Amino acid sequence: MVKSSVEKTAEELEHSKPLDVHTWSEHKEVNQFVDQIHEQHFSTRLSNIRKKHLKVILLDLYVAWLGDPTLCISVHLNVNRYRAGSRYNSLNISKTTREVIYTLEQVDLIFLKKGYIDREEGGKSRVARIWPTEDLIEHFSKARFSHFEIQIHEDREPIVLRNATKQNIPYEDTKETQRMREVLRSYNELLRRSHIDCSHLDQPYVVKSNGAGININQQDKFVCRIFNNSSFQQGGRFYGGWWQRISSEHRLHIMINGIRTLEVDYSGLHPALLYAKKGVHYAAEIGGDAYAIDVPELETKEFSRWVAKQMFLSVINADTETKAFRALIKNTTEEKKDNPDLVPSGVRLRFPLLRKVLQQLRERHPLIEDMFLSGAGIDLQYIDSQITEKIIEHFTSLDVPVLSIHDSYVIPVEYVEELHSAMHIFFGELTQISHEEDVFGHTTYDWAAIKQIGYNFELEDEDPAAHDELLSKIMEAPVTQRYRDDLKLFREWIE
Repeated sequence: MVKSSVEKTAEELEHSKPLDVHTWSEHKEVNQFVDQIHEQHFSTRLSNIRKKHLKVILLDLYVAWLGDPTLCISVHLNVNRYRAGSRYNSLNISKTTREVIYTLEQVDLIFLKKGYIDREEGGKSRVARIWPTEDLIEHFSKARFSHFEIQIHEDREPIVLRNATKQNIPYEDTKETQRMREVLRSYNELLRRSHIDCSHLDQPYVVKSNGAGININQQDKFVCRIFNNSSFQQGGRFYGGWWQRISSEHRLHIMINGIRTLEVDYSGLHPALLYAKKGVHYAAEIGGDAYAIDVPELETKEFSRWVAKQMFLSVINADTETKAFRALIKNTTEEKKDNPDLVPSGVRLRFPLLRKVLQQLRERHPLIEDMFLSGAGIDLQYIDSQITEKIIEHFTSLDVPVLSIHDSYVIPVEYVEELHSAMHIFFGELTQISHEEDVFGHTTYDWAAIKQIGYNFELEDEDPAAHDELLSKIMEAPVTQRYRDDLKLFREWIE
């Protein structure tokens, strides 16, 4: 059979996700599925190692196709990108990946579009893309196992150490790394057996403005902790889970195990942490919006606050004005892709304007301006990651999934008050600043108003229709049939 040529546009090729080399399953019917494809399409027997690579690629393609048939998988064909034996490669996926990909193309199971490198200044490069042919899709359509059987390999390393160039590096375990790993292993196991989804989506994916696809599924829930600059005292934030990559607009509709959620965040966390280093309780002794400035050239209050916040974060992470300003402009450009109305039409972010913003922040925060352009941000991230770890550990012990977006947290509505309290307590423990007064946490929605309308957590079982009607009043969000069906299947799988 001659494979027909299927061309994709540049935009279609951007609609992709990276190959996840930890996609795995030991389910009997999954193994039979892989064996059948191998026996039917490969003329010579693969070794166990090669079949393992085939299995990873097939399962990742299957999960992507199931969520969004138009989604491509981005893959590196450079053999140096695969390091078998690394603690970050639990399945020891090696350069054999490239060989298996080429073989899959030769036997007409995938389409392959090679990548390229543009070495010109400002040039754009792209790694290779693969997607299934009709022959492979036919195999997918005949699969007789639940897609929930495909998960992240249980030995995937959740504690990651990176050097100054952001490369993963090896490290020797200590009691502390072992302790952190156990926290995350328990947390990831809780996430694995929790149904986490966006209830408003008719299809289980979100397409970003740059064409990148984000599958909303029960496979992409693994969370790791990443430390920076070869130090376990820098960075340490929690990454992973599709909820970190979608916009706040979509996060409003997250449901966990069929329960509505709310997002609680720290307003002005890093300013408060810097003041705490000086022994000052920002809310009690200073007060007000940490990002409040008055620069008429920015035109709107909303955009002024956006620029002030981005400027603050930039100047505590950078060591020069130029680096800080360039980072701010880049962040604004990226945010504008998903929020086109962010920047007023007449505003141009140039260095002279940004210097005015920085000067106002200096005047607004004289007690901590010595930390500007100091590179202190990476140390603050370590502190906020410690707060997040305590929050995760606390709620995992209660069997309650809490989703971290760095300085905000998504949690089932019935636990919002406890989360709010925990955020203040753990902030106080790590900064020695009293948590008795409201530090700065607030909920996206008015929790008092939710209780006032009489939300009944038993109503879901007693009267599902009334339950959904009440939730719609709270969140003004639909619950699609696609969501209902997936939740039902997941519950059956768990049982």
